[in-house]
Amino acid sequence: MTDAYVHVVAEPSAVSRTATEIADGENVDTVHLVTGEHDIVAQIDAESKDDIADIVTEQVHSVSGVVDTITSVAFEP
Repeated sequence: MTDAYVHVVAEPSAVSRTATEIADGENVDTVHLVTGEHDIVAQIDAESKDDIADIVTEQVHSVSGVVDTITSVAFEP
């Protein structure tokens, strides 16, 4: 299992709705509204790191209100 964190910029009028819709994604573990450059951080669980790009494009970028994302893949220390 591979974890990744997707930092999402959302349309200002749609942040809460966008976060709720992202949270409904099949591979999404947790979603938080955050302060700073990004509006939302979603933790996704993927079978492998090769699956992350598909999950982000199909389950996160397809959500109405998503403007941009930056994805960070988590590695064990």
